[in-house]
Amino acid sequence: METSKSYQELLNELSDLRIQLEEATDTIDAIRSGEIDALVVKVNDGHQLYTLKSADQTYRIFIEQMTEGAVTLSTDGNILYSNSQFAGLVNSPLEKVIGKSFFSYVTDDCQLECKELIAKAWADNIKDELTLLAADGAELPVLLSLKTLDLDEGLALSIIITDLTGQKETQKLLKQKNAELEEAQKVAQHLNATLEHTVKERTRQLEKNIEEKTRVEEELRSNQQQLSRILETMAEGVGIIDVEGKLIYANPMAQKILGVKEHEILKRTYDDPKWQNLRIDGTPLPDGEHPMAVIMRTGEPLFDQEIAVQPPEGERFYISINAAPLRDDNGHIVGGIGTFMDVSIRRKNIQNKDEFISVASHELRTPVTSLKASLQLLSRMKDNPSPKMLPVLIDQANKSLNKLSVLISDLLNTTKMTEGQLHLNKSSVALSSLVTECCQNVHTEAGHEVVVTGNKDLQAYADADKIEQVITNLVNNVIKYAPDAKEIIINLEKQGSMAKVSVIDKGPGIPPEKLPNLFDRYYRVDNSGIQYSGLGLGLYICSEIIKRHNGQIGAESEYGNGSTFWFTLPLINA
Repeated sequence: METSKSYQELLNELSDLRIQLEEATDTIDAIRSGEIDALVVKVNDGHQLYTLKSADQTYRIFIEQMTEGAVTLSTDGNILYSNSQFAGLVNSPLEKVIGKSFFSYVTDDCQLECKELIAKAWADNIKDELTLLAADGAELPVLLSLKTLDLDEGLALSIIITDLTGQKETQKLLKQKNAELEEAQKVAQHLNATLEHTVKERTRQLEKNIEEKTRVEEELRSNQQQLSRILETMAEGVGIIDVEGKLIYANPMAQKILGVKEHEILKRTYDDPKWQNLRIDGTPLPDGEHPMAVIMRTGEPLFDQEIAVQPPEGERFYISINAAPLRDDNGHIVGGIGTFMDVSIRRKNIQNKDEFISVASHELRTPVTSLKASLQLLSRMKDNPSPKMLPVLIDQANKSLNKLSVLISDLLNTTKMTEGQLHLNKSSVALSSLVTECCQNVHTEAGHEVVVTGNKDLQAYADADKIEQVITNLVNNVIKYAPDAKEIIINLEKQGSMAKVSVIDKGPGIPPEKLPNLFDRYYRVDNSGIQYSGLGLGLYICSEIIKRHNGQIGAESEYGNGSTFWFTLPLINA
């Protein structure tokens, strides 16, 4: 190391070092904030251009879509819409955020500033920084980008919220390091009488700065790894294809949804013939209609595009795809990125609902048609009534009307339960008497015999009318689905603080794969291909009634050897 340099030369070198450190700090900050897309670096044989966009574009496109908070405000500052990212920022459930005043998430110190900012934003787009207050009391520095929206319902204010926590911490760190550098400079000036000591101090500071630069570079690499880990831990599948449609990346969730390992999936294309892509109606999906093919052809993103996938082995499943093209620096499409999630359950619910609407239309039309026919015949014979036909037609009309009344009652009960409007009038109920009263007509009308066994002294705390509806429904199910089981046993027993009521038959039983869905809304058991009447709401209504009594309901069956439907109710004074 040379030690013969003059004091002025040392000061000049120290000044150059500070300038280089400030330039490096500014460059690192610009890289973090995304203000630059390339670096020109001096090397031995000239200058080299390093583009950040090409290496990082996939992650940046994805993260920019996923990490920003977004809300829409009414003119009085209430939140009309919020995405899940904003709810996460303020650490509050999404359903509690919507409808709440935006100012409730602003710290007291920033309340006036926020109100003035929002007032200005109604006239012009504006950006500013302030501090939000999360539900757990944590304070969060953010950048607000405000823009007015002209909606059908009127004027609203859109706000994009960017978390500045990392940026503020970095600025604080850089400020601290600059302060340390200034302090080191003062020390060097104070020790200028001893040149050798000054050189040693300068060398030590240089080594420290090099270590700091190395640490910052490590932090940049760590940020890159964090972005990668976000993709690896997402709850949605993520796939990236090249310009030829070959999969070049698939995150773990994509592998899980598709049921293949990474080394298997990367050998495929999005339209691999081994995996049959289908339309929602089950017809083959042409390669050109696949969402990934569409975005590669049109250059426009697509959202919530549902398709069915039939793997070589296993059950068909449904996925919803969001897709967007990837472009190079010249704007040319070089690939595509798609996120997708398994929506098989949602699709099944839609299918069940459609089937229910079809069944409901048929079930409601049948008694109406029968009632109309009876009334038309009665109308024709009003001037010359037939003593023989008159009671038959009236009885026919009454049966049709009663059936229609039951169907409408089921629909209304289902609506009330869905909306949480089912009210219970609880009192002490003698279960044995209630069961006997429910089943009085079964002996004569259906030819079945109901036998009540067990503890006949049980008193439950329940709504007698609602429990009568449950028992009647369970007994009628036996009559409908097990007509040859002439004996129906209703057993009453005490289980701790609960009364258990079991309806037992010796009918054909229920297949084991049907048992988990028996109490689902719209579900109808069909073991033999026979079309039974009803809306498929009876057991669902029973289940909801028992749940609102804080009881449980279930079914046990050995296929071919009868079934047992049971429910529990709280005992009186239990």
